[in-house]
Amino acid sequence: MQKLVWRVKLVADLGDEAAETEVEVARIERDEFTVPETLGLSLGEGKRLTAAIQTEMVRAQAATMGERFRCCAHCGSTLSSKGYRLVTFRSLFGDVPLRVRRFANCQCCREVADEPRSFSALTLERGIAPELAYVTAKFAALAPFAKVADLLAELLPVGGAVNAGTVRNRTRRVGEHIARLRPEGVADPDIDAVNPAVVIGLDGGYLRSRHRRPERNFEVLAGKVLNIDGSQHRFAFARNGNSASEFADAVVSAGVRLGTPATVLCDGDPGLWKLQRQVMPEAALVLDWFHIAMRFEHALQAARGLGAGTFSDCLQGHPIRELESAKWRLWHGRSSACLGRLARLMHWFDAAHVRDVKGAAAVRRHINDLIEYLYANELTLVNYGRRRRDRLPISTAFVESAVNEILSKRMIKKQQMRWNRWTVQPFLDVRVAVLNNTLAGSFRRLYPDFQPDNENHPKQLAA
Repeated sequence: MQKLVWRVKLVADLGDEAAETEVEVARIERDEFTVPETLGLSLGEGKRLTAAIQTEMVRAQAATMGERFRCCAHCGSTLSSKGYRLVTFRSLFGDVPLRVRRFANCQCCREVADEPRSFSALTLERGIAPELAYVTAKFAALAPFAKVADLLAELLPVGGAVNAGTVRNRTRRVGEHIARLRPEGVADPDIDAVNPAVVIGLDGGYLRSRHRRPERNFEVLAGKVLNIDGSQHRFAFARNGNSASEFADAVVSAGVRLGTPATVLCDGDPGLWKLQRQVMPEAALVLDWFHIAMRFEHALQAARGLGAGTFSDCLQGHPIRELESAKWRLWHGRSSACLGRLARLMHWFDAAHVRDVKGAAAVRRHINDLIEYLYANELTLVNYGRRRRDRLPISTAFVESAVNEILSKRMIKKQQMRWNRWTVQPFLDVRVAVLNNTLAGSFRRLYPDFQPDNENHPKQLAA
């Protein structure tokens, strides 16, 4: 049977003085009778072809750049060689081993300390191409490290990613050095600029600690900044001793300045209010209506069971009416009247014919918890009905979604992973940058010619 043969040749034109070179990088054979599994390139052939082309290109570029360092940039004298350095350049299309020539220092003693003296000094950190670091970090923010390693090994040439530890280490380095960089095209912050009003939501979630002692879980604060144009900016940081500075950096990166009118919504956690007072003391505070309504609902549910199954079930009506009336007053901004109603209701439960009724203790407990909650956050109670009519947020539902996006989907629910309080921040930064769609811009800030061609990849790949 006749064979079909294709030879893939790479023709290199490396300048005016260099002669064209031609290298055969692949030879592909097929039988004359074609079946579906032999139609076109196979995955293995495609990986070997791209790896061969990458090897030829990288070696030619490294040799050309190496010649640029043969002469001193100041005096022009030829530098003596002191051997070669073996390095490995890792990219999306395979690992390329290189022999990079090393040169001695020039005697003119005018070298700048930070100026590269050989091509090896220009190589990326640990010899990783920006595209490989970007793709690895992006997918590691959406899926477990082991699955990302399997995906890269399946689709990319050999050497793309060895194991989950490799993916984890590369993602951590991206989070430490790149993820927090301002995206290309974003102006430097101006602390005196006055920006439109924003709404900031704060909430917390818990991650499993890698070391069960002294803590089994630790808290991570997550939030979201809503701008007037509808854009959103997410942020997250572990609650450590420097939480105030982390929160300040997060709001500044979202475009919030000293003169920006801001409204902060929270669920009433004292630690979150303290954090807000340290960073944004002039911001307007709003207590989350959902948490208020849930506490009212708990009290109403207990009141509906007051005296159930006894002759005292006729007492249910009064506490139900009083609770609904107090809730209506609070909704319309009459917090003092609401607290007064609840206080009178507590006195009603002290009456002899009520306090011994079945379920009375549970109702009292829920009402007392509600009163304490409202008194603790009295300064953050607003006219919720008016804010609702003005289409202003009254609930932290939008920040609950941020907690779910940043923490739950990737780090808690389906992935039974454990994290270290002191090293989790780079991974949070990468996750947030991917969700905010700023990771590519941060790479372009550090590498101006970086142009990822996979930004349209669906984010639904996330677990």
